[in-house]
Amino acid sequence: MTSLAKQRLAIERKGWRKDHPHAFVAKPVTLADGSNNMLLWECKIPGKSGTLWENGLYPLKMEFPEDYPSKPPRVSFPVVTL
Repeated sequence: MTSLAKQRLAIERKGWRKDHPHAFVAKPVTLADGSNNMLLWECKIPGKSGTLWENGLYPLKMEFPEDYPSKPPRVSFPVVTL
């Protein structure tokens, strides 16, 4: 049985795919079997023009709890090693 959170995220994903801000990326993680993990998303945010971050694309992860939308997702920026 699909959880309410996964159903809600599937609906929100449809809306996102139809209409989202230019250069922003948000999609569920694809598992080895080809299915999507609707509770874990990989996203990218473009740097604001006119700033030091212009032309950059910054990754982040969103982890949604099983009781989403009652509880918010956990958002984190991955650690970058140089």
